[in-house]
Amino acid sequence: MSKAGKIMLLVVLFFMRAVAFAQHNPIENPGNLAPFTNDTNRIDCLNALSYKYIILEKKDSAEYFATLACKEAQKINYIHGIAVAYSRQSQIAKHFDDDFIKSETLGKTSLQWYEKTGNKEGIDTLYNYLIYTVFSQSRFEEAIDYTEKKYAFAKQSDNLSKTMDALTWMFAIYRQRGMYEKSFQFARQRYDLALQSKNKIWISTALYGMAQLYMLIEDYPDALSYFRRVLQMDDQETIHERISTDNDIWFKMEFTEVFSHLKLFDSAWHYYNLFKPASNKAAYFRVYWVSTGECYLLQKDYNRALQNFQLGLKEHQKLNDRNEVMRTLLDIGKTWLALGDDKAALQYARDGLQIALTTKTKQFIRDGYQVLYSVFDRWHQTDSANFYFRKYTAMKDLVANDQIKAKFAAYKYDQQIELLNTEKQLQQERLRQTTTQKEFLIVIIVGIVLLVPVLLRNFFLKRKNETHRRKIAESELQLQKLEVERAKAAFQKQAADLEMQALRAQMNPHFIFNSLNSINCFILKNDKLQASAYLTKFSKLIRLILQNSQSAFITLENELDALQLYLELEAVRFDQQFSYGITTAGLDVAIIKVPPLIIQPYVENAIWHGLMLKEEKGHLEINLFTEDTTLYCKITDDGIGRQRAKELGSRSSRDYKSMGMHITAERITMLQHKKQLDTVIEVTDLAQADEHSGGTEVLLKIPLLYD
Repeated sequence: MSKAGKIMLLVVLFFMRAVAFAQHNPIENPGNLAPFTNDTNRIDCLNALSYKYIILEKKDSAEYFATLACKEAQKINYIHGIAVAYSRQSQIAKHFDDDFIKSETLGKTSLQWYEKTGNKEGIDTLYNYLIYTVFSQSRFEEAIDYTEKKYAFAKQSDNLSKTMDALTWMFAIYRQRGMYEKSFQFARQRYDLALQSKNKIWISTALYGMAQLYMLIEDYPDALSYFRRVLQMDDQETIHERISTDNDIWFKMEFTEVFSHLKLFDSAWHYYNLFKPASNKAAYFRVYWVSTGECYLLQKDYNRALQNFQLGLKEHQKLNDRNEVMRTLLDIGKTWLALGDDKAALQYARDGLQIALTTKTKQFIRDGYQVLYSVFDRWHQTDSANFYFRKYTAMKDLVANDQIKAKFAAYKYDQQIELLNTEKQLQQERLRQTTTQKEFLIVIIVGIVLLVPVLLRNFFLKRKNETHRRKIAESELQLQKLEVERAKAAFQKQAADLEMQALRAQMNPHFIFNSLNSINCFILKNDKLQASAYLTKFSKLIRLILQNSQSAFITLENELDALQLYLELEAVRFDQQFSYGITTAGLDVAIIKVPPLIIQPYVENAIWHGLMLKEEKGHLEINLFTEDTTLYCKITDDGIGRQRAKELGSRSSRDYKSMGMHITAERITMLQHKKQLDTVIEVTDLAQADEHSGGTEVLLKIPLLYD
């Protein structure tokens, strides 16, 4: 509207106020406007007057000026005036009669005219009524489409209030559809926006929305907490806002319903009696009847519940409020089911389910299927009962999934709010500390000025001392690093030396020479097959020893393969003077890890110092088994025993001095130093029946390691 038009509007409003004192009906002489306005300004004034009378709850006057504005705008083809006039008529149909269909028709006509003009003033209000009417008829996709247009217009005009309205609608639509997680996202956005703006009404409505959402995800304690936060904020301004938007009755009933769901029925009826509508407006009572009906239903007072539901349904159907019609039909179906009238329950449930399926509201689809399968189950119609039970279960899971997602989103948001509050408290504490510090600095600043020379001297001395101490510490640290490096290098060299010694010990020159002599003997005897077999095993053993010695750990399988070859060669070389056996007690030798060549030195010692000196044929037994986390290797021979071998001081003892056991002991010591193993070696002298020594048992205890 132009500046001149606004001035003219003020004049007209002043005139109408004067006329109101002189006349009972303010629209008896609308022609009195003619001297003050003309053309488009006059039409703008008529539309403004219609809006004023809507606020003043004067339906007849509001209709009169909206109709008159529309006629005069059409005469001069004033497109914006026509659009606004139809928008006012849409508002009147909704505000005074709750006639959603008429309001929608007039609203769409207004939108068509708005699309023909570049002047979009007032289109945001039109979007509100279009969204409300299609939303009330459960046409959620259309409602979302209008809301997105409203949001885009709000962003384009950089209007915070309109943006808040759009977010509120998005929250409400997705909430009604049962898409709780997405609804919570918009609820969180509008609450954050309300807090940023510090608008009390917005904060109150945002908290109310959060309470509604917590109810739908069945978190009734948190819902009650949010309702109480709204009530704590309530003053004349916030209450007036709810009343003017027809939200007050919904707020009161939903708040009371929380007590019903918490089984606090005394508190619920206290508030129902307190909040019973004083107005005779049926639109208020329809909400009250259905809400109290649901409370009776929870208390199993089915007759009273049915009576109230029927009263509410009648008014919902008059207004074509499909959301509430759907809800109430299903409530009646549940009530008839409880009363045992399955036929009536089936009819109402089907009617409610049909609307729910059309609108895709999952929570009501779930309730409809529940009543249907219960009825058919009573009738023993198994196929139908199973069919609807499966549908009920699937939809129940979908709703539960949405509720869980929303609860998770709510939890994350509550955590964020808690973190923000904590951060705010920390900031306040830091601010308080800063203030205290400033006050303290002001008090001592004079003393500081006087002590500057002393402080500076101490400061530089302290810096000098700190630098000196830091250099000393760095030097000590460097020395420690060098010492560690030297120790590490020495340790690695010792390990390498021991590994090489172990390799050389296993490849004992006497063993190699004797093996070659044995091969030569076979050749001289023209025993080519035996010579070839011996040479093959000998070369394979040498290769295995070389391969195994390259790794810190090998599989028990590889260790036993090398040991088997060694025993075969020794048995052949000593002309089968001893027998041997290896048992593993069902161990998975392919995955157990041991140090390479850890068993062979003890086997070699048993052959050379026990079995080789025995006159009759001896036997060597190697048994491996596990207990808890330990691998046991028991090497048992029935030779002459350690004491007898020492007494004999045999030529073999003089000519062959095995370093294998000594080296293995050093390897074990190193492994213990590395804390990789905790190996224990136990040697036991065995006694024969005549109590003379007759053999030796060596037990190796190795921590069990797997690949």
